[in-house]
Parts: sequence; C-alpha cells; structure tokens
Amino acid sequence: MNLRLSLAVVAVAALAGLGWLALRPPAVTPAQTGAQFAAPAPDSSARGQAPAGAQSTASAAAVAPAQAGAQSPAAAQSRATLFNEYLQARQYRAIYDRLRASAEGETAEGRLVLYEILRNCANITEARRYTYRPPQAKREEFMAGLPVGDVQRDRRIAAYDEFTANRCQGFDGITISQSDLDRVLRDAAAAGDPRARAMAIEQELWQSRRAQGRDATTLTDAHIEDLKQAASTRDPEAIRVAGRVLSNTWADFALRVGPEQQPLEQRAFMNAWLVLACEYGQPCGADTPRMLQACAFQGHCNAQSFPDYLSYYSSSPHDSQLLVQYRALLRHAIETGDWSQLSVIRGLPTPSGRINFVPGPR
Repeated sequence: MNLRLSLAVVAVAALAGLGWLALRPPAVTPAQTGAQFAAPAPDSSARGQAPAGAQSTASAAAVAPAQAGAQSPAAAQSRATLFNEYLQARQYRAIYDRLRASAEGETAEGRLVLYEILRNCANITEARRYTYRPPQAKREEFMAGLPVGDVQRDRRIAAYDEFTANRCQGFDGITISQSDLDRVLRDAAAAGDPRARAMAIEQELWQSRRAQGRDATTLTDAHIEDLKQAASTRDPEAIRVAGRVLSNTWADFALRVGPEQQPLEQRAFMNAWLVLACEYGQPCGADTPRMLQACAFQGHCNAQSFPDYLSYYSSSPHDSQLLVQYRALLRHAIETGDWSQLSVIRGLPTPSGRINFVPGPR
C-alpha cells in the first residue's frame, strides 16, 4: 500500500514538472534583450577606462529590484587631466600660480580651471551673484552632535576635517569683478571646452530664472542640442553638468523616455548622469567631497565610490532599477549620437512640486 502511494506521488510530481516546463515563458538570452542599447566600448586610451558592457533598457527592465540595487557600476580610474588635478587638489594656490599668465592657462581647459579656482577663492566684486551655500556646522558643534558610542566616530571626524579644509589659502589679496569672472568662463567656452559651454548654459538659465521667475524660463531647443553635444564629447564634467540641467524642472519643458514616452523620474535620471560621469573618469572615490560629506554628516562611510554609495545607502529598489535603465539609455546616446529615446514635450504646465538640482560637492 505504501509502495503504491509513493509511486502515485512521484507520478503526480513528474506530471506537474512537465506541465511547468511546457507552459513557462521562454528564457531570454542576452542577445535578445534590446541590443539596440548596447553601446560600443569607448577608447580607453583617449577617454579613460569606461566599462564596455552597457546593459540594455529592455534587459534592465527585467532585473529584480534587489538585483538592480546590487549591481552598482564601478567607477573608472580617474583620468589624468588638468581639471581632475584641480578636483583632487588639497590646495589651489599652486595650480593658480602655474596657470596664471602661462601657455597652459591660455588653453580652453586652463581657462576653465582658472575660472573654477577664482569662483571659489577670489574676492568677487561689482555685482557678485548670489550663490547658495548650505550652512556649515562649526567643528565643535559637529563634534558635540556625534553620539559617543558611534562606531563611525573617528571616520566621521576625519571626513569632516577633510571636507571643510580650506583649499583657498593664499588668496586673500586676489580680487576679480563678476563681469571679468564671467568673461573667463565665456573664453573657455569659446575656445571649445564642452564643460565651460554646459556651465555657461546653466548660468544663463539660472540668471533668467532669478530675474524673470521660473514660469518664464525655459530650456530652448538650441540649449538642448548644445547640452547633447557637450555630453557626447564623453568628458565626465560635461556629462555631469549637462545631466544636471536636463534633470531640472523648467517651464514648457518635460522629458519622456523610450518609445512609450514614459514620464521621467528626475532623481534617478540625475543619478544616472552622475554614475556615467564616474564611468568616464570623474574622480568618484571615498576621498571626494560628495563622499566625505555623506560620511561626516550622515555616517555613510562604507562605500568606496559614488556608485557604491547610491547602491548601498541612497536608492530604493525602484530608483535602482530606473537608474540602470536610464544609464543604459544615456550611455547609448553618448556613444552613438542617437538621442531618439529621449523626447521633449512642450505645452505642459510647469509642475508645482519640483526638484531643483544645483551645483554642489562633486
């Protein structure tokens, strides 16, 4: 009797297994997952070591949220450029002295670095524009706010000291007017620097918004084309700035994604641009200002790169999945020049609840 019962159970299980095999959906191979988004690998000798295997939008959509959060793209080794030298410098005066009145300082990149240093360190006179800087806790206030038993206490203090370090020592006597500072940026843009061109567009838009209000300031078709061209140079800072502008909310401007024109989710879109900047050679390690700030003020000290930080600390499963999709779409556009998966919609009301992305720690 027991033998018959056992045989019957085995037979039922076998039939159930065969039925599932017959009815299950076919397995999808990598070759079938939207190869139109697979981008060719960039030339690492000219542009840094960006990972070659961009995941397609279709395959990204099939990734489980938990998996999407675990698959943080690796940041490439930062490129050896003058601009990255500036980003990683602990003091700016030596770079400023080297560039001032030199052939290197007359290049497009040299002018951009001079602009960045002067913007941060010089005494700007004559109609200096308002620049938002979040309030910063003094060291004693910061120390008082740390729990005594915080296991990250020493790391947070070290990160605070590094993040708040004065990189502008020796600039006390250096002044420049706002108009002259603007001219330095315009000269860098006119000399062909894509980062300077993207920054100039961003400045133009924010000045217009401050003067005319948000409902009167829009991102024109010419702006959009210039930003696409800047990003297509594969320069990481140009990618970062172009992405910040395109991710913001402007009057009479909305982006839709893919053939179904899905509404864009701004924060995930912005993060996708930042991850791409890391992949194309922007410094994104644990010693960069953005990461030091997160460690010092939030205790988020365990990530080794900004993509890791997003994956481990900052993204919901939904945001992680969207980031993978947006990153693949944008990488394809940057590598091929095909931006057809992003559509600009005009004629919609400006959203009342909006996200504003402003220049902050890199």
